[in-house]
Amino acid sequence: MQQEIFAAPLEYAEDMGGAQAPSIDLFAIVAAAVRRWKLITAITLFATIATYGVVKLVPSRYKSTVEILVYDPQQQINAEVQKPISPFVDAVGNDAMTTEIDVLKSKSVALRVARELGLDGDPEFEPHNLPAELAERLGFSGLGRVFRDSGQNIGGAEDETAERLDQIADALLENLQVWQEAYVLFVSTTSHSPIMAQRLASTFAKDYLTSQQEARHDALQRVASWLKGRVDNLQSRVLETEASIEKLKSESDVHDPEFNNYKVQQISEFNAQLMKARSEVEEKRARLEQVRSVIDANGDIESISELTASTTLTELRQKQAELNSRATDLQNKLGPRHLQVIAIRAELAAINQQINAEAEHVLGNMKNSYDIAVRQEQSLEANLQNLTVHINSEAYVKLQQLQRVADADRGLYNGYLSQYNDISERRTLQDASARIISPATLPRSPSSPRRKLFYVLGGAFGLGGGFLFAFLLEYLRPGVRTGAEIEQSYGRPVVGIIPFVRDDRRVRGPSDARRLHRMVVEPLSSLGEAVRAMRISLELSSTNSKVVLVTSALPAEGKSTAAMLLAASSASSGKKTILIDCDLHHQATSQVLQDTRRPGLSDLLRGTAELEDVLIKDPVTSTYVIPTGSRVPNAADLLMSPRMRNLIAALREEFDYIVIDTAPLLPVVDALVLTSLTDRVLMIVEWNQTPRASITEALKLLRPEAHRIAGIVLNKVDLNQMPRYSYRGGYGYGFDDKHSSDG
Repeated sequence: MQQEIFAAPLEYAEDMGGAQAPSIDLFAIVAAAVRRWKLITAITLFATIATYGVVKLVPSRYKSTVEILVYDPQQQINAEVQKPISPFVDAVGNDAMTTEIDVLKSKSVALRVARELGLDGDPEFEPHNLPAELAERLGFSGLGRVFRDSGQNIGGAEDETAERLDQIADALLENLQVWQEAYVLFVSTTSHSPIMAQRLASTFAKDYLTSQQEARHDALQRVASWLKGRVDNLQSRVLETEASIEKLKSESDVHDPEFNNYKVQQISEFNAQLMKARSEVEEKRARLEQVRSVIDANGDIESISELTASTTLTELRQKQAELNSRATDLQNKLGPRHLQVIAIRAELAAINQQINAEAEHVLGNMKNSYDIAVRQEQSLEANLQNLTVHINSEAYVKLQQLQRVADADRGLYNGYLSQYNDISERRTLQDASARIISPATLPRSPSSPRRKLFYVLGGAFGLGGGFLFAFLLEYLRPGVRTGAEIEQSYGRPVVGIIPFVRDDRRVRGPSDARRLHRMVVEPLSSLGEAVRAMRISLELSSTNSKVVLVTSALPAEGKSTAAMLLAASSASSGKKTILIDCDLHHQATSQVLQDTRRPGLSDLLRGTAELEDVLIKDPVTSTYVIPTGSRVPNAADLLMSPRMRNLIAALREEFDYIVIDTAPLLPVVDALVLTSLTDRVLMIVEWNQTPRASITEALKLLRPEAHRIAGIVLNKVDLNQMPRYSYRGGYGYGFDDKHSSDG
């Protein structure tokens, strides 16, 4: 139920005591849902039925899946046979598997599937024609054919077929799903027919393997052809080079006895030794020059291994360092001219001469080693020259070149021949690279739409929409239904609840007269108990409640009936009660209790009649009544006159209880001008009808006399429905099947 909170008017701030805004009432929410259960149920059923209808219009789709093993790492038969399916791929990784997925989802494979299955003639893959499909689903197949014929393209048959196959390939790719798990590819296709879905999945897998095998075969064939050409070319070159070698041998007089393997090997060995000797000579020459430059410049001999290897030189260097240290210390202590300093310097000079002599000795040894290496190099050159002195050097060099070319071509020939044999073997064993490990399944149930899920979602949305619509109606409903709403929204108590009852047809007269008659003859009825409780609550709310003004925000809310019932209840309790009909515009009370043609309040206030002339007593309720009298144009002025004030003062002296029935607050100001003459004010609110804004505006009008407001009375309450709005009834307010009405 709605818990709409209106800010209380300023004049009621003290009455509310600064209370916080009410919290959410869970019972009220549940009660609102219970009250609107029929609406919620209807919306839920409608949403479920609508979902069922929509889902029935959506064609079912079936999914079939096939599994392809691209590479089997467990196969141990022959590692060379187990190759990836794609050409020239030696290892299967994420990139290779992604490539295979892209190939499988390529348009060429889809076109191949469309051609093989002849899908250009399948009705499922015809171009979408919404009017035709709708007509066929509604059972008008003839009309559907008309729509399809009208939508066909006009053109060449071959072009139209190619275009149709291209469109079908696009449709196949839209319904194709491919994903990877390790070295396995899962291929899934959907179709309106389970058999067609299975055929599509199987054909996709088969055509993919076939196309990859054909591509692999073509690639290997091109490589084999190229390798075959290289092998033939190299074979020819090797034969030509060998023929050139034989020809050169014969032309240059180089025969086998002179140019045998032994001599060639000997020459090769001498060449190797000569190269080594030359390298050694260069190394010793560089070291000799380095040592000489260090000695000449008196540099650091620690970087020269030949000098540091001499034990004598090392000892002299250590002694030299010690003498330098001692000489420095003595010179600092005794001065440079002291005899000890001069003696140490002489000794140091002798040590330096010994060091130079030893360095020259080491340098001489290195010079001798260098000379020996030079002589060995010269000897090797002489021996090599003696071996080749009788051979034609130019022919020999050319022969060596031809031999090297022949050896190189022979090596390339053997390598290309090995690759050619490997490719030929792979061409014959290509089927072992990939295979289908799980054939396409025949789907037993549709994969989409998921009808049960849609039904559940439709029902859930309908239920949610029903709740939302119910709460919206509760929020937008015009009136109030419980005392808690009134107290929370307006800060005023509910002093009474008057039930709505059916008219007693046994009593003649207007309906209000029949209600008065019922209250008198049935004092224990729900109506009588309600009016009695209202009167007692009003009397208990204040010690001074002798003059009570009854009004409402709008017409037709039952304020006149409430005023008559309140007066009748007071009279039945033994009090001398008078009811004054101050509603000079509508005159509802006067019409019920007295003929409106006789003089009344207006005549009394204008001075044309006396109190005795207008005062009457109702025989049914024993209530004294002052009717409205004749109609006047200035009703508010008369009610504000001193005569009216004097009249109320006189009646206070004569009567125990005075009830004033006035006009509604919002249309006219009659009730407002009378509030200052009364003790308490009762505002009548029609249950579930009076707009909230009207109640707020009416209370604002009563702001100057807000302290006189006793509270609000809910009128025309349906006691059968009120428990659903958190009202639980009480003693005297229970259900009265005899007198209550379904409203």
